[in-house]
Amino acid sequence: MNPLYRNIIAIAIVVVLILAVITLRVVTQSCLTQTNPMLVDQSELPDSLDPGETFSTPGWAAVQQVYQGLVNYNGSSYTTFMGELAMNWSESTNELQYNFTLWPNVHFSNGDPYNAYVQWFSFYRSLLLAGGPQFILEENFYSTDFNASNPLSYYSNITNISSANATLANDLNTWNFLDPTASEIALMGTANQSFVVLGPYEIQLNLGYGYLGTPYTYLLASISAPNSYAIDPAVVQANGGVVPGQPNAYLSTNMIGTGAYTVPYYNGLPGGGYSLVPDPHYWGKAAAAQEPWNNLIQPANTTVDVVFQGSVDITTNDLIVGDVAEASFAYIGPGTIHVLQGKSCLDVQILPPVFGSTSGSWWVYLNQNQFPFNNLSVRAAIAHAINYNQIIQQAFGGYAQQWVGPVPPAYPYYDPANLTPYQYNLTLAKQEIQSSPCANNACAGTSIKYEYLDTGIDWAETAQFLKQDLGAIGISINPIPISLPDLYEEQALTNGVCTTTTGANGGPFYMGQEFYTSDYISPDDWTQNDAQYYGSANLCMSEYDNSTVTNDTYIAASSANATNLTELYTNMTAAMYYNYTDIWLVVPDAVNVFSTRLHGYIENPMASAEPYAFLFNTQWASERSLPRGRSGGGRDGLGGQEGRRRDVDNLLRPVARHEVPRNPRDLA
Repeated sequence: MNPLYRNIIAIAIVVVLILAVITLRVVTQSCLTQTNPMLVDQSELPDSLDPGETFSTPGWAAVQQVYQGLVNYNGSSYTTFMGELAMNWSESTNELQYNFTLWPNVHFSNGDPYNAYVQWFSFYRSLLLAGGPQFILEENFYSTDFNASNPLSYYSNITNISSANATLANDLNTWNFLDPTASEIALMGTANQSFVVLGPYEIQLNLGYGYLGTPYTYLLASISAPNSYAIDPAVVQANGGVVPGQPNAYLSTNMIGTGAYTVPYYNGLPGGGYSLVPDPHYWGKAAAAQEPWNNLIQPANTTVDVVFQGSVDITTNDLIVGDVAEASFAYIGPGTIHVLQGKSCLDVQILPPVFGSTSGSWWVYLNQNQFPFNNLSVRAAIAHAINYNQIIQQAFGGYAQQWVGPVPPAYPYYDPANLTPYQYNLTLAKQEIQSSPCANNACAGTSIKYEYLDTGIDWAETAQFLKQDLGAIGISINPIPISLPDLYEEQALTNGVCTTTTGANGGPFYMGQEFYTSDYISPDDWTQNDAQYYGSANLCMSEYDNSTVTNDTYIAASSANATNLTELYTNMTAAMYYNYTDIWLVVPDAVNVFSTRLHGYIENPMASAEPYAFLFNTQWASERSLPRGRSGGGRDGLGGQEGRRRDVDNLLRPVARHEVPRNPRDLA
């Protein structure tokens, strides 16, 4: 079915009077107008359908239905993993080597075979693309020059890297990875490279060649991201090939994967959408029978039509009248939540903190290289002048919590010393301001531009509360709404100049609203972006430059010792906390909304599809309500708990994830 069209069903109600006395039955309105295809409203557009390029929640939601990786998250767990294209794997004692054994007889939806050679191709292609998510692989892996005695790494000579990349790109474009020659197989088996083929169905991943240069505790989480998924080399070669540093136009709008779905229709414009149709020749049917507990490889139940619907009012109505089984919102505030709550055909759930943290934790940045924020007392005064409870209760309707960064709540090593979130204390704030260059209203005459995301009334009200609160200590701010694309532009560094320091988008913005959202669940994914100097959420925002924190960030990313990690994250948290580097503001609650007729969904805070699920394959809708157990008791069969969606928050769910700033050594 083309998701652009919806059937208009006229229901004729016929009242039949029966004189005989019969058992009285109550007839209720149907909660869903249709169950197969199952309709889904999605608020945002994918940035790309290429697993090596997509760096957005809607992009990840789409590709995860069609493409598969070696492993992915285990049901509703965000700390354990199951095999997807890998049957099993082993890890060396030094934690630098992982050997994966692949399922045999795997094939793409077009019939092309999948094997270790295809996986080798897919890994190196993603590295050469140098797209937004490239750094996820580049932490641990790098390009190859097929030199076993002096292998290429992130820190190799730039000239050697460029030459190796050109050779590798040619190989990726000319070899037959579906049936490689003996010499090609031998090269793919070259020892001491990031990726080594050990046999047709066995591949070795060797860590230490990326910029970390060490073991990595969260390796399985990192390769669960789409840029590690298997791509059909024949499709790539027939449609533009691999061009280092350049996206592939064909793959950006077309998907042919090993997953349970095919996509016969895609329209990437607002009001468009795509159809997910179960693949009748899906390879995983036999494997799923062997591992019925493994939700990642189950065949699909139902056709799913995803509609790109950006209107909150229309999506809300679609849910209430039963036109869609599930939906995501770009923004959902307390008013919308209250409208949806209490509807007999809808489940509206406030989710645990890890879901909100993963979706986005927010703070106010203060550029420490600009007056007056280069003064510690000014930053401390601002932190204590903010009435956090008023913001949470009045702007967010109580659906938010305070936090202490740089690691978000519910993540490993969050605030190890249990520091108290910044407290509203106007007396203390006034004392701090009197110890600063802004004493006696010296700064009141200077209006400071404050950028905030124009996503809805919550953040607009927050900006006004901040203006009121800071005015009480003689700091005058001028709140200026900007779009999400504008915010990403503000984070950019061009020719050594941060956009935040220019007049772009109404700036300069030496103060503003910032957030981060997880690429995968690990504390260093956050600290590499919001704590270390070159982090995407720091470099052009707070410009916090603490060499100890930067070094600790990478040491922590490379460590597996819990005692050392606790100390490192304690030190990083305290250094930023007492420096008032960022004013840690709120983590909005994640909210999940879906039909009571929806079944088989499996929750995970890292999921990108609806409703907070990685996959649609186990989901189905019933015409009538079925008995539903309590969460955690094996609901609907697979994975224990039913799925929930991280996009349905009190915030704008970003259409692009944060990117680590480009480095000359980054593959391109």
